[in-house]
Amino acid sequence: MSPPGPLRVAVVDVAHPLSDLGCSHEGQEPYQGAWILACRDGRPLGVAEMPVNGTSIVAPELERELRRQLGDAWWRDARSEPRALPSASVVVPTDVSRLAPLRRCVERLTRLDYPDYEVIVVDNRRAGSPPLELEGARVVLEPRPGISAARNHGLATARGEIVAFTDDDVVVDPRWLRALGECFAREPEVVAVTGLVVPRELDTPAQIWFEQSGSGLDRGFVPLSFERAGRFRMLRRATEDGDERVQSLYATGELGLGSNMAFRRHVVMAVGGFDEALGTGTPTRGGEDLAMLVELLARGHRLAYEPTAIVHHSHRATFTELERQIHGYGIGFTAMLTAIALRHPSHLLGLAQVIPAWARSLRDPTSAKRAHRAEGYPSRLARAELRGMLAGPYAYLRSRRMQRRWSP
Repeated sequence: MSPPGPLRVAVVDVAHPLSDLGCSHEGQEPYQGAWILACRDGRPLGVAEMPVNGTSIVAPELERELRRQLGDAWWRDARSEPRALPSASVVVPTDVSRLAPLRRCVERLTRLDYPDYEVIVVDNRRAGSPPLELEGARVVLEPRPGISAARNHGLATARGEIVAFTDDDVVVDPRWLRALGECFAREPEVVAVTGLVVPRELDTPAQIWFEQSGSGLDRGFVPLSFERAGRFRMLRRATEDGDERVQSLYATGELGLGSNMAFRRHVVMAVGGFDEALGTGTPTRGGEDLAMLVELLARGHRLAYEPTAIVHHSHRATFTELERQIHGYGIGFTAMLTAIALRHPSHLLGLAQVIPAWARSLRDPTSAKRAHRAEGYPSRLARAELRGMLAGPYAYLRSRRMQRRWSP
């Protein structure tokens, strides 16, 4: 089977009359389909996919298909609740390996719809690297390797009551920070808010396969809250209709991702910040974001997911990059589980209760992990992820040893 063809990625706001959706792809393979995020006054309603025949999808066809695929979600109203917003700091950790995307990211961050905020870029290169200057951002240096060390430095220097994190390869929606701040203002008991991550482009097979991999956020379009419900369980509540379910504390798929998360600064500082043996730039290659979210839940704090806080992520473009990324995600996930178990050994009992079912889900084609994989999804990627999972515990122990060298 041939690799999946390019998809036109678009954001459409149905609160306004729709226009024809241009689908020309100059000088490249023609788009075979369209991936469309439908919003109403900036609030996401859902995703629709449709074929592309020619260079556009005419407005009547676009609206008809969006209504059909979205169903009742089409009528969901936008929320508008003006509130006094907390001061905020936006922290972008970077190793400056992607300078053009970093500049694009910061340029968008300087134009956010928010009354009181700052942008901090944490330069995570070795000491002695050439100085980094970015208009509109305060650049601070953190030579200790790893994204967690960079996040912690950003936290320590931040002036805002809330600290929002994103990555250097994303483009944020203009209302991204306002959506996060409004959630904190609306729900004073919430200590962390995550948001919606969508693809910026789906031009290559690797980018489309990432969407199918199950390695990203379990993308949802309704606000959620999470809080502890028993020793190793959490209560997931849909805040609009009150729908509740109790699930494993380690069912992290809906909790959020490090490219789109914010915290009350004093709470994260009180728990000791991010685990510096986890994350990109260390042998574990990830997991620091989920480790923090699980730690906060385990301590009895409430978390929230706010889909109106949108960032657009640039997925890896080549198969080699994707395979390396998926392998790293596997390492990061089990490294994260190892970290929380070593920090609080009681988690070993909770993990023992869920690991057998989780292992079975890796082979079950109907599981949430594999549900979106189309025919032709490379089995090589699944094997790379599994190899990473097996390597994760050792990677964490190795990373801890390395971190001791950097301790003062």
